[in-house]
Amino acid sequence: MEEIAILGFGKSGVAAYQLLKNMGKNPYVFDDSELNVESSMFYSSDSAKHFYDFQFETVVVSPGIKKHHPFIRYALNSKSYVISELELGYIYSKCPIIAITGTNGKTTTVSLINKIMSSAGKKTLCCGNYGLPLSKAVFKSDHLDYLIVEASSFQLEFIDKFRPYIAAILNIGSDHVKWHLTKDDYRQAKLNIFKNQQRCDFFIKNEADDYTYNGKAQLMSVSRNNRDADCFVDKNKVVVNIKNSFIIDDTKLMGMHNLENIACSALVSVICGIDNKIITEVSKTMETLENRIEFVGELDGVKFYNDSKSTNIDSVISAINTFDNDMVLILGGKHKGESFSKIVDLLQEKTRGVIVYGEDRRIFLDDLKNMLPIPLPAFDIGGALRGAFEIAKPGDAVLFSPGGSSFDSFNNYKERGDAFKKEFLKYKNYYESAPSK
Repeated sequence: MEEIAILGFGKSGVAAYQLLKNMGKNPYVFDDSELNVESSMFYSSDSAKHFYDFQFETVVVSPGIKKHHPFIRYALNSKSYVISELELGYIYSKCPIIAITGTNGKTTTVSLINKIMSSAGKKTLCCGNYGLPLSKAVFKSDHLDYLIVEASSFQLEFIDKFRPYIAAILNIGSDHVKWHLTKDDYRQAKLNIFKNQQRCDFFIKNEADDYTYNGKAQLMSVSRNNRDADCFVDKNKVVVNIKNSFIIDDTKLMGMHNLENIACSALVSVICGIDNKIITEVSKTMETLENRIEFVGELDGVKFYNDSKSTNIDSVISAINTFDNDMVLILGGKHKGESFSKIVDLLQEKTRGVIVYGEDRRIFLDDLKNMLPIPLPAFDIGGALRGAFEIAKPGDAVLFSPGGSSFDSFNNYKERGDAFKKEFLKYKNYYESAPSK
């Protein structure tokens, strides 16, 4: 029997294990952390080093395992077939796949496509980096019209035959350099999404990205500048130029970046034969997702927004440009290596002030040392929120868009967003119950 190893036993690793067991395989599992599993097939913590005692034919990599992990290097040097959990799921998928990647906007776009498809009576399921792991979603795929996959660069790093019917790259910024080692490696992982597509497939490109498309699929484009693109994004509307041109406007999603997300979703839906009216109506009613420029509440004319999903500089830029009014920005979290000095001019133009919190606040402050007014430090989210409110004036926004990862104090960006919302409610109750002077 083929010997298979799974590296990492988180959400994706568990799904891969269950899929392989269901297919009659008997995989080994290796995880650097301690697993509370009694089995001779499981190696965790210190015992995980026994990975070197085997010669595996196939090694399935969970997205949390860095590409330069010693186990992966050993497997590649040993000529093992190294694939991601995404690739494993694709092998057993029984319906067409729509795959969306990009530095920012993936979850919003996947959610909108799913909502449009469902409204049109299509049977779809969100999976991949959002929703179920693909290896778990495939169990339902024989009853679906499409699997809508959010694909991260981690998952795309180790694909082999993964071939979506429709693929899209929303944007390529700078992120996860520590995982991929270089910006070029990160970019190449994203570009892998179309490498196996054929002429009967479709690829959607944002014309703002400077890579050269060299795939075989039919190319479709989203643009802010080219009115002849398949989908043109104007100041407050999306113009779809294929199959009876139509316009989407008056949307609830804020910001130019979200209009681009709508544009991509519209193109995907048109390709799949969805009626223009359904695409328009659903796009107009789509609400901002939790932790993505999510309105939290208002205090003395100051509106608070939670954008905890912001974990890189590009997402901070997009969030800032969503607003026309003055704001106080809260940055922080775990610094990811790229200097915020490159957005000093934008911050000085668009913000009344910046508060920096968290473990790496000194690094953020050093990045912004040439900014005026000088950004102010805070120990935690609560202190940052209170400091931002002190600076803000009625009519301003307080934008919590950290730009760093959540791993300095939280397990994920959702926990961080919940913490911000709790701190807002706590401070609001205190502020409104305090006796006036």
